[in-house]
Amino acid sequence: MDENVNSFDALYAEVGSHRSVMPWDELLGFVRRFPQIAAFNAALIAQQKAGAIFVETEHAWQQKYDRLLNDDAVALIVLHPFAPVRFVYDVEDTHGPPVPDAAINPVKAVGAPTWDGHRIVMDVLRRKGLNLVGLPKTQSPTVMLGRVLYELALVYAGHRGSHSKLGIVASETDIEGRQARFEAECITWLIAGRIGLKVAATGSLKGYLKHGELLPPLSRDRVLHSVNAIEKLFGGALKFGEIVREDVPSLFPLTEYLSFP
Repeated sequence: MDENVNSFDALYAEVGSHRSVMPWDELLGFVRRFPQIAAFNAALIAQQKAGAIFVETEHAWQQKYDRLLNDDAVALIVLHPFAPVRFVYDVEDTHGPPVPDAAINPVKAVGAPTWDGHRIVMDVLRRKGLNLVGLPKTQSPTVMLGRVLYELALVYAGHRGSHSKLGIVASETDIEGRQARFEAECITWLIAGRIGLKVAATGSLKGYLKHGELLPPLSRDRVLHSVNAIEKLFGGALKFGEIVREDVPSLFPLTEYLSFP
């Protein structure tokens, strides 16, 4: 496998040299709709099948949903830990009982985050050695978590410098800070959508999505891998979404709800 397989920028450039690729705004929307899988893999699926609805492996389709592959089912390639790739299939390439809407849209009807959830998030970050300081205080856990995500985005994209223990390399110099802000806005908006947090696009991202402003400079690869890394801190997007909505009974300490080393 090519050494650049883990670089979405390289993949994007290679594919774009011989056919059209999904615009960045559409790709962001696509990745937000697939919280069940890592952001990087969702982006890979988008380039293979822009109309994909919900994907699983052949085994998962059979065991979890009692569905079988169609004879002409098309395999989609995603990356997989401890193996080069694995194959998944869209729901339209299977047949059997209906798939529950809750599986396809797991964050469609989730509630608002709680202050307990916010405190658990901050506790997890401290245990990981991430002490975010200087965060402004707000009256809303939703707004507060949005600001936490933005700060984590800057850290994991390397815009706060190198963090060798976290495997973070400092990003290239961005004198005006335009690229750093745009990448952090993209990362924040992606994660917020994937965990069901109602956070609006801000800054340059808002202008790009809503008003058709030109795409600022960015590394797609850095954005997607930062989303993966941040969500992994909490066990993935779906688990992260559960954590931010924890409502801990007053008789129990928050630490009992933490399950991360």
